[in-house]
Amino acid sequence: MKKIIFWMMMGVSFMASAGNLKAIVNDAPIFESEVSDRMALLTAQQPALLQSMTSSELEKMALNNLVEEYLKIQKSQALGVKVSEDEIDQAIAHLEQQNGFSMGGLAKMLAEQKVPMKTLRQQVYGDLVWLSYARSNIKKVSIPDSAVESRLKKIQSDMAKETFTVAEIKLPTLDQAQNVWQQLQDGSSFSEMAKRYSDSETAKSGGFVGVISPDYFGDNITPVLREMPVGQVSRPLDVGNGYLILYMMDKKAPVTKEAIELWELAQGGVDDKADTKAILATKNCDDFTRVLAKEGILESIQRGWTDPFQLPKELKSMLSDVAVGETLGPVKVPQGQLFFMKCGVKTQRVMPTFDEVREQLEMEQMENQAKRLLNTEKREAVIEYK
Repeated sequence: MKKIIFWMMMGVSFMASAGNLKAIVNDAPIFESEVSDRMALLTAQQPALLQSMTSSELEKMALNNLVEEYLKIQKSQALGVKVSEDEIDQAIAHLEQQNGFSMGGLAKMLAEQKVPMKTLRQQVYGDLVWLSYARSNIKKVSIPDSAVESRLKKIQSDMAKETFTVAEIKLPTLDQAQNVWQQLQDGSSFSEMAKRYSDSETAKSGGFVGVISPDYFGDNITPVLREMPVGQVSRPLDVGNGYLILYMMDKKAPVTKEAIELWELAQGGVDDKADTKAILATKNCDDFTRVLAKEGILESIQRGWTDPFQLPKELKSMLSDVAVGETLGPVKVPQGQLFFMKCGVKTQRVMPTFDEVREQLEMEQMENQAKRLLNTEKREAVIEYK
């Protein structure tokens, strides 16, 4: 009874910000805002859902997803099962690897689709605590070596392919395409412009196409895909039956080695009146970003790890011979000047080992059995839909 009173006391202020109540799972409320965020996550993960389901069907799927997630978390918390933030980060990194994203690419895609990252993290958390609980209630299944070898060959074959994660806006005439392209240059959201103007079936999902091969749009577009850096919007491209504007969300080089090299880069822009000598005199990334913050445009300062394959060809070439702690610049751009520093270099293993693949197959077997445990939990729960 205390739980019910607590939620009643919290209800007025919470519902004002979270929307209408959609369900109660063992006294825990699920609100409209959570369902909306989960619908957005589901369509970002599976864009085809928008073509195959009505809005009400998608809402029902999202709500059921949340109900099951609440049950997983409630059961696991009652038994003291815990998952750390690092474990969630590792699981998300594994998702990126499985789906052809480079490090951080999944977060960029979700941001473009206006999906809160916390929605994905909660989904991952629910899955991890439930699997942890399931391990103690499920007998481990033995996976034969032949099954591991077959899966490993498929993974290696898939990773050896060059892929791009893109969104599109398709328009019937060049004038319309140039008008939309100009609005994008002026800061309009790509996903909103796709929903408003695109003739493609992908318009409903903000133009999100997904992970594609180099020849997806035809041989004449392949060179454009290979030249575009991550984050860039193409000029209108003639595809015969209209014009395409493409947005490069992520790209993955063919992986033929067990590890790839990553660069930690810092960058920032300044205007022509800035003290460029002070920037060039810095010897480490902390000083570099500190001086940039003083001399430059604060919003332009970025720092993080990247796959050099994602960089524009000219920038990758310039940075290849730059030593760690050495400043590159100024690079002239219409808004002023850009500076770069290579903060660090590391290698990241990308090819899974035999044992890791076996563990993945065992996990899949466990997930199937965990679903049966969840169905039992669902039958015994008190669930009220609003």
